[in-house]
Amino acid sequence: MGLKTLGERHRIAGEQQVIVTEVTRMTKGLVCVAALDVHTGKMVRPLQSDGSNWEEAEWVGKEIMVPGNVLSLVHSAPSYSAYPHASEDLRIASVRRLEQAAHADLYQACVETADKSVEAIFDGNLVDGKYVVADTECRSLGCITLLPKKLRVRDAFGKVQVSYQDNSYVWHNFPVTDLTVKNECDAAAGAAALSAKIAASNPFCPLVLRLGLARAWDGDDKGYDPKRCYVQLNGLIVSRK
Repeated sequence: MGLKTLGERHRIAGEQQVIVTEVTRMTKGLVCVAALDVHTGKMVRPLQSDGSNWEEAEWVGKEIMVPGNVLSLVHSAPSYSAYPHASEDLRIASVRRLEQAAHADLYQACVETADKSVEAIFDGNLVDGKYVVADTECRSLGCITLLPKKLRVRDAFGKVQVSYQDNSYVWHNFPVTDLTVKNECDAAAGAAALSAKIAASNPFCPLVLRLGLARAWDGDDKGYDPKRCYVQLNGLIVSRK
């Protein structure tokens, strides 16, 4: 199970094989996609050849950009992207779906490549447990594992948020941008759906919290200088009973 199984099944010369780990909601009908290279275990953020994100109706609607799908990617010409996202941004000339992997393989692949803490994902650059300063050259994608009983879900100020206390007794609080949660009718329904997903998971196996940095933001009053890239929960992968 996991990366070894996926890597043995899929190796195409001149192309990169990845498994989609998370899909998040953006504006204007677009989604952001993150994936795990099945051979190296490194994260990538596939983008279209012009650097744009993916149209939900086209790419999610046709069951291509969906967590668990194994894709084969043909690279396009590289282009600069602002850090920290430049670490994983990858422009794609073409993409094709190879298979829908078993949920157990997706879960195990994420567990195998998980970091020990949210701070470790961002190479020690996390400020106040919440954000990374724009233009910092570090990763922007990763995951941690956490037992279900430790994760709290709530509807706060019209947004779904998750919270947990780490081993140093520090509380972390992140907004949820996972597409399936955002597609619920409102934040209350999104929180309920996420809570139900956790409740239905195996209570003795850890949850996989897929975490990533949002694009640089200067604040509601434009007061952040330099801009900040806040951590968000891109997806939650559970061990099924």
